[in-house]
Amino acid sequence: MKNIIKHTLYMIVTLVAAGLLSGCRDADPEFVHTDNLINQLFMMTTQQGTQYQFTITEYDANGQVVTENLTAEAVAGGYGVAKITFSYALMDDIDLTRVYLAAHVGYDVIINPGLSGVHDISGDGIVVNVKGGNGKVRKYRISGSFE
Repeated sequence: MKNIIKHTLYMIVTLVAAGLLSGCRDADPEFVHTDNLINQLFMMTTQQGTQYQFTITEYDANGQVVTENLTAEAVAGGYGVAKITFSYALMDDIDLTRVYLAAHVGYDVIINPGLSGVHDISGDGIVVNVKGGNGKVRKYRISGSFE
């Protein structure tokens, strides 16, 4: 009797494990999002402060600026540059070495490293990777300056 119970439990555990492992599958193609663009990017000097919007320029794989028909497919293989410029008169009020960032992105988009916390966007700024649902990665350089 013990062997029958032991054998039955072994079969149940095996079937449950097989069901769990076969339950994971790739998403259907119509549900995979290809968007890996930053739609809008904002900077704040405090977590709840005034938002300043970046100007984002998108480049295709040939280094050409893309302004029309801006889609992930049109700029595939390229990169993005997010730049914000302030007047020298604001230099005492805005510290570009300690800013908070927030982005509007499409569904299923991951930004790495994340934008939480304090960032230094002075000088060359920072570079982030934006990954779409299809696994394609686009790089963005985020920087600020005074003119």
